[in-house]
Amino acid sequence: MEQAIERTTKQPFWPAIKAVKKDFINLISLTSSALSLMMIAFPSISDEILLSEAESPPFIHNFQQTSLDSGTELIISGANESDRQQTLIIRIDNQSSSNYHSRVNEEFTLTPGPFELVLPLSGLRTSDGKSFKQPYSKLFIFGADVWSGIKLKKILISSANKLPEKTLALDFGSNTSAAFPGFESISKSSPYITGKVTERSRASGDSLIQDGIAGINNLQIPWPDGQWKLSLWTQDQGEWEYLPHFLTRQIIANGITIVDEKRTREQWINEVYLAGNKKEGGIAGDPWTLIGERRSGFISKNINVSGGMVNITLKGNYDAKYLSALVLEPLDGIFAQATQAKRRERFLSKWPVASPPYSPPESLSLQDISQQVKDNEAFYLSARDSILNLTFEIESPVDDIAPVIIVSPPKSSDGKSLKVTTRYGHWRYERPTPNATSLILDDSYLRADMESIQLSNKRPRRLHVQVKIPSEAFSGDYSGKIQLFSRGELQLLDYKVRVLPIILPSLKPSVGLYMEPAPYYQWFKSLKEQSSTSISCDLSLLASHGFSTVAPALITPDSEATRKAFIQQLSEVKRFGFDGQVLAYTPLKRLLKQKSELSAGADLMQLQQLLKNQRLPEIYWSIFDEPAKDDFSQIKNTANLLKDGSLQFKTAGHMNHKNQVELAKVTDLLLINHGTEVTEDNISHLKEGSTVWLYNMPRPRLAAGLYLWRSGADGYLQWHGRMPTADPFDPTDGREGDVIYIYPSANQCPKALNIHRRFLDLHEATIDLRWLQWLEHESEENPEAKKLLTEIRDKIPEQWENTAEINNKELLEIRRKLFHVILNQANSNLYK
Repeated sequence: MEQAIERTTKQPFWPAIKAVKKDFINLISLTSSALSLMMIAFPSISDEILLSEAESPPFIHNFQQTSLDSGTELIISGANESDRQQTLIIRIDNQSSSNYHSRVNEEFTLTPGPFELVLPLSGLRTSDGKSFKQPYSKLFIFGADVWSGIKLKKILISSANKLPEKTLALDFGSNTSAAFPGFESISKSSPYITGKVTERSRASGDSLIQDGIAGINNLQIPWPDGQWKLSLWTQDQGEWEYLPHFLTRQIIANGITIVDEKRTREQWINEVYLAGNKKEGGIAGDPWTLIGERRSGFISKNINVSGGMVNITLKGNYDAKYLSALVLEPLDGIFAQATQAKRRERFLSKWPVASPPYSPPESLSLQDISQQVKDNEAFYLSARDSILNLTFEIESPVDDIAPVIIVSPPKSSDGKSLKVTTRYGHWRYERPTPNATSLILDDSYLRADMESIQLSNKRPRRLHVQVKIPSEAFSGDYSGKIQLFSRGELQLLDYKVRVLPIILPSLKPSVGLYMEPAPYYQWFKSLKEQSSTSISCDLSLLASHGFSTVAPALITPDSEATRKAFIQQLSEVKRFGFDGQVLAYTPLKRLLKQKSELSAGADLMQLQQLLKNQRLPEIYWSIFDEPAKDDFSQIKNTANLLKDGSLQFKTAGHMNHKNQVELAKVTDLLLINHGTEVTEDNISHLKEGSTVWLYNMPRPRLAAGLYLWRSGADGYLQWHGRMPTADPFDPTDGREGDVIYIYPSANQCPKALNIHRRFLDLHEATIDLRWLQWLEHESEENPEAKKLLTEIRDKIPEQWENTAEINNKELLEIRRKLFHVILNQANSNLYK
């Protein structure tokens, strides 16, 4: 290493050796691990071609290399010749691989057509997150389906890209992680870095930005005098719900300030945390433009080098002093931009998008596309004490940044009015399922800030209108109107609601969401007091939509002050009508991490004294969450602690595998999902010892509605009301996609909250359940209602796995038949 630097500094390209600071030269000569700054190309190893003629998977290769350099990649090109998405799996074994968890397993979603996949062959991790050591033994490439229509055309192991002359490319992070091709790894031990630094590795991003170094005060690199182009990648991707949230940052290169950021907390929320809602997918750009490029923190500036040294100073808090990568090159150099272009190509290949085809219309239109039941007079039917969800679609042949849209609430002939809440669908990229390795383009982000609505000829604009029908509303007919004025053209559309003289019964099963306040309330001390207002706003939304339970964000009761706060939180939950069974999802887990069981028991004893005679919701303390076998013994000990004669607290646990069934005996509330045997018989068996809820099932509209009723389970809980992974508008920045029901906003409690469309789907599930409750009561005296009840029960399978064939059209048909019973009754005595 020292000899390499010495050889390089003798070239005319370098400044005279005396121009470099003496103490820095001493540091180089003393540090054998110093980074090589050679301006020659990286040593080039010929690409190893593993496959050059097209064939169908599976493909198997035995590795011959004892080690692969950082930057080496596996590149697979081919075509998905089927007419639907396919999944290609890459498996790599080493000598220690014995099962799924001890090897590398990477899945890629392939859309129909050609593909190119890239997998770094350094810095790999096993399926359980452990470092995967070289040498590798075998490579397996195969499709998830045997007859998948996948053709593999070329497979090669590629060495690092060749650097242009007079160019330096550094990839910050651990020496054991993968470096981006053409870049050289630089770790926290480099003598060029000063500061109390930490290497960070995240779950998302490519090999350039997936890792980096935080806490850098200064970076010094010996470099020839003259004008140079400096490019930096500066953004930490974050992980879980954490996103770095510094308010001030300065980056100074050779005395020139190239970054100078100063924000208030409110500005940071709006400009950084909510930056992803400023543009729309499919309208303003592809996933790279809206996600990958936006989250790179890429900066490129020209700097002047004198004295043979590049000196970069970073100022701000710890997170602000972060670097992922650096490129130094001549002013006319294109390596940094070429790197961005390569990153774009790979990002779009890794995250293929399925989007509905769309052609611009010839004229402006406004139409009703609601999936609700109408009678033969085109009135939407609804009961009192409910919300009717309607959808309308606008298509425009031209863009309009300021259309005028007025939704007039429905009124009766005597002037009585129902209230409406209107949101519009914002197009964004998201994963179709939490574990998907592809994206869809969907307008599922429902925004209430109607003043920001625009029209585009690239996508339709959908309006989601909620008509609130209070219990005191008069039955009868109501008429509303939607007015659209765009570029001199006016469109009008009437809609009609018939309120039946029926009050829907309150929901009996426990159905709701896990809830947390938006993460930034915990990050900024000055905002913590606003958190309670935001939580109340969320609870109000849930209560107004008829949900019957919630898993609230309860504080850890580890002190006198927090125990009092715990009581206040429960009181607030009760104030909004959630006075039944409530899951305490995290407080006990956090308490047991902080203290011994003895100390935790003492805290709980004091909390119990405060809870006495308060008539607060019944708490079920979560003691396990999809556990491994090794944790069973401790879980049983914790259950014994809570069921101690002096405590007698209720316990709860989450079960996602049949191997966990023995823990059902130690819980009062058992939450199960489709990873277990979800059948009517099994639920009936489990209910002999516990209350049983379903949770996090596919198709929540069906699972929390008709299937919940059919199965006999006692409730349904869905993850998660508010817990985005890192950036709330980046679906790629976590191990799983964001399963979020309520979106963050700059206002702590806006008049109407921004929601995901899945919130409305879950609300429709509660409406299904409430109508079934009404039908059950009606069936006691009405033979037609009794017959329909039997028909619905026969329609819904006892086994969850057999419900896949039930589509939304069939759900609507069930609702339609229910209204038929009501209208038949209306003809006789309903309106008398």
